[in-house]
Amino acid sequence: MKFNPAIFQARPVTLTARLAALAALAAWALLCTGCTSLSVRPDLDTIVALAPVPVIVTQGQELRTAEAAAAHVDGAQAFIGAGDSMEPVYANGTAIVVLPSDYQLLRPGMPVVYVNQDGRGVAHVLVQETREGWIAQGVNNPERDPDLVTARNLVGVITQAYSSSDTPLRREIAGRAALKAANAAPTRVALNFPKAGSGA
Repeated sequence: MKFNPAIFQARPVTLTARLAALAALAAWALLCTGCTSLSVRPDLDTIVALAPVPVIVTQGQELRTAEAAAAHVDGAQAFIGAGDSMEPVYANGTAIVVLPSDYQLLRPGMPVVYVNQDGRGVAHVLVQETREGWIAQGVNNPERDPDLVTARNLVGVITQAYSSSDTPLRREIAGRAALKAANAAPTRVALNFPKAGSGA
């Protein structure tokens, strides 16, 4: 997904925004423990699990809803994307909330926004860290991005998404992940029966 360059405005980052970003990044770090890189196609389930689920809103209200959500978090910004590079994770026209984050806390699979060499905002997924910066790629793109994500061009991590439609494949993958999680942690019920002869 790409964005109009005019929408990027510098805003001071407050302590509240930094703490919120750290909390989001800590959750991603727990999910990605042991990840050093990923491949977009084979690791689509992981990417869907890490990307915020789009909240379905009335068509035409995507950006307005994201702006209202961003207004409650210091330093957060709202953008609306154009293009299909992030399908099936995000459909064309999905609005996102982006929170500034510490570059050192980035991990593979995180959906981020950065400014490319043409001055355009790009929302893609981090796939591998190099000495020069992070390699990113659109989920629906066959090639990795030509620009690296660096501490200088990173806008932040996507923390919320709003769309008037969801993609069937994203729903299917999310459903599979939920089923897998439910099967991995069976519910245990403790039954306390009185011992024979206890009179209880």
